[in-house]
Amino acid sequence: MREGVPMGVFNLARVTVRPFTEKQIELVSTFADQAVIAIENVRLFDEIQDKSRQLELASQHKSQFLASMSHELRTPLNAIIGLTEMMVTNAARFGTEKAAEPLKRVHRAGTHLLGLINQVLDLSKIEAGKLQLNPESVSLAPLIDEVVGTARQLAEQNKNRLVVEAEEKLGALTVDPMRLRQILLNLLSNACKFTTQGEVKLRVRKVADGRNWVEFAVADTGIGMTAAQQAKLFEEFTQADASTAQRYGGTGLGLAITRKLARMMGGDVTVASEPGKGSVFTVRLPGGGGVHARSSSEDIKSQAGDAGARDNGMEAAS
Repeated sequence: MREGVPMGVFNLARVTVRPFTEKQIELVSTFADQAVIAIENVRLFDEIQDKSRQLELASQHKSQFLASMSHELRTPLNAIIGLTEMMVTNAARFGTEKAAEPLKRVHRAGTHLLGLINQVLDLSKIEAGKLQLNPESVSLAPLIDEVVGTARQLAEQNKNRLVVEAEEKLGALTVDPMRLRQILLNLLSNACKFTTQGEVKLRVRKVADGRNWVEFAVADTGIGMTAAQQAKLFEEFTQADASTAQRYGGTGLGLAITRKLARMMGGDVTVASEPGKGSVFTVRLPGGGGVHARSSSEDIKSQAGDAGARDNGMEAAS
């Protein structure tokens, strides 16, 4: 019986006709009580498995919908961006000089929106296991110069000073170059966004910590974060708090994607920060042996390896 409701029946009999002793009855009653618990546990286990299957299916459908929606939105948006670029470039020819500034605003807004859509598309691909890495041997010095050239414009928007400290002879790294640029630009963009009239620094070095790593650290003198804020900031669609999201904008996807990409490449991302004293985001990637082309459907956490073991529980900001 469970809460007065019969859960099952079992029969106990013997050949000789004599009463059961009190100890025997007590033993059988105890067994019946334990049987109720076992039956209920099996029922709950089956129910949890069924709910898990339903949630997994719902998550797959969500990821597929996001991927499809993002693709459909990007097509007309790219056309809008292309047309505004053409009209601004050929303003004199088209007689649209007076419309140049509004067209530039349309172009900036379209480019920003395209970036947000691309983030949603990347996340949906990762969750659906459709994102593939394309690793190759990349010379780090030119890649860093290219990233810094793009980030310098972001730094100037808030009158920040961008500093680069890179070891000489960094050599090559086997990595997906497009995804590494995405990781670094996202970290630098965040640092520039949350810092005003301060300093943003990119440090690149080799580290021997049980194995060979290449470490990319982005430090800023911006607003910083509390430990509570850090604890949730690698989650999707999450920022430090509501006031930060309202003031600085963004989807809260950038660093969730950054961590997933870093772990897919065998590394990880960590953060150290104090309120009012800025933040340091550190990416470590394997410096030797390279990274094989992998799908995001594989176990990202297991790929973090030694890098994941170093995570002290602090999460990063977006």
